[in-house]
Amino acid sequence: MLMALAAGALVTWLVRRKVRQRTEGAERGDEIGVPCMLRHPAREGRWLRGRMRVGPSGMTWEPSTRAGTAVSLPAELRQTGLRAPSLREAITINGGSRIVECASPEGTVLIAVMPYEVEHVLKALNAPREG
Repeated sequence: MLMALAAGALVTWLVRRKVRQRTEGAERGDEIGVPCMLRHPAREGRWLRGRMRVGPSGMTWEPSTRAGTAVSLPAELRQTGLRAPSLREAITINGGSRIVECASPEGTVLIAVMPYEVEHVLKALNAPREG
């Protein structure tokens, strides 16, 4: 039991350290990679694992699997809501995450991200765009 507690403490420390590093990088204006899951209209009903690359130049999708390589973020993505996952969604994604609902010309895009990092995604989505 002591080994399980030690392993849990180590994992918690490592996760908090990575979160702190991303937050510090974002404050400096660096591009950061926020772990998330994406549900894109092109991949009907399927959650794709990857990272949102958030930085001064905007936000891009970086897939972790081959299934997500054919998907890119629509150009005119805008936030329409923020919510907790439904029970059905919590089976596939982390039930503690938050889902950022976005509208685009291609359809509804959902981004699932942990609560302690949702601010990075929201800031990138709501940033004024040039053009």
